[in-house]
Amino acid sequence: MQNVLILGGGASGLTAAVSAARAGARVTLLERGERVGRKLLATGNGRCNLTNARLSPADYHGDIAFVREVLAAAPLRDVLSFFSSLGLMTRTEEEGRVYPRSGQAAAVLDVLRRGLAGAGVDVRTGARAVSISPSRKGGFSVSLEDGSYLRAERVVCACGGKAAPHFGSDGAAYALLTPLGHTVTPLYPALTQLRCRHRALRSLKGIRAQAEATLLADGAAVSLEEGEVLFTDYGLSGYPIFQLSGLSARLIGAGRDVCVRLNLLPELPPEARALFLSARLDAFAQEPASALWTGVLHRRLGEAVLADADVAPDARCGALGEKERRALLHTLFGMAFPVTGVQGFDSAQVTAGGVPTDEVEPATLASRLIPGLYITGETLDVDGRCGGFNLHFAWATGLLAGRAAAQP
Repeated sequence: MQNVLILGGGASGLTAAVSAARAGARVTLLERGERVGRKLLATGNGRCNLTNARLSPADYHGDIAFVREVLAAAPLRDVLSFFSSLGLMTRTEEEGRVYPRSGQAAAVLDVLRRGLAGAGVDVRTGARAVSISPSRKGGFSVSLEDGSYLRAERVVCACGGKAAPHFGSDGAAYALLTPLGHTVTPLYPALTQLRCRHRALRSLKGIRAQAEATLLADGAAVSLEEGEVLFTDYGLSGYPIFQLSGLSARLIGAGRDVCVRLNLLPELPPEARALFLSARLDAFAQEPASALWTGVLHRRLGEAVLADADVAPDARCGALGEKERRALLHTLFGMAFPVTGVQGFDSAQVTAGGVPTDEVEPATLASRLIPGLYITGETLDVDGRCGGFNLHFAWATGLLAGRAAAQP
């Protein structure tokens, strides 16, 4: 019977612990906080979007070949079967998002805790590991913050990343792994808001708009998302912005010039845009430009479009020339927000960057540097889109690592 030590009581750590114990290992789980799974309770706005029925490697950033192997080894059916075995019923909602049927994130944590107890996992909270030392005779000695230490034949590092440190994710995993020879890529906040430069941001604060958001790097489009955008006094937020944030952070970190352009009428195809504006100007020919977007855009957003197009609000719509019309088209369907940064790890849902995946075996999550060591979840240089993809990666890597760590 293998003696397996799990470091971290988050999504991947809990899954690894149950998986290893069910495979016959003697398992101890250490969690630095006073309770396991705190971050889980906040996911999906308290509902826990635990996976996605439309799961694909394309929904991840990082080494896609690595992700493909992980998802092949622990596909959707395996994750759903695991939770079903714990007693959890799920339901699939729009865009493939899978939630607990009860609609409560607490239900997911409850069944995981039930799984820990049923499998005989020794859970120790308030226990922070500060070093992992491989033994010459095999196995590991793990030192704790209180001066004590534990011995184990296998160690699963499931300490997470740096996002949402108020839930205990403070980057401790990197400090544990780098002395062992593992490296860490640059770390960035992901699934968070963008800080932007635009003169109208203060007046736009609190406005929501359905928009198509295109991310540009050095003037070239690199990604596009659509959905509800929220304007803040420091920049942009909302679902499509979150989806673009990790890539934005990486591009800014690489010294690229980053900008988001908002198409404020995404329902109009490109060939219909000029005709729409022309008809609108004709209909409001005798009225001031300030009335042009009545019934189309929020008043303050309409004012910002006029200002960006350099059209005076008191100019008569019918008197606008070709230059003004082109400027209005350009702004309405591509309002520019230069990106100066992303909000910090305090606001982020996930960490972009981490331990490079070429240092880990995809089918088992075993370290390629240290025999008997496994690395899972957000600690790795893989991050996914909103929609349950990051949690699926956490569950999948936990299942695989726990199962592998339990083997003789």
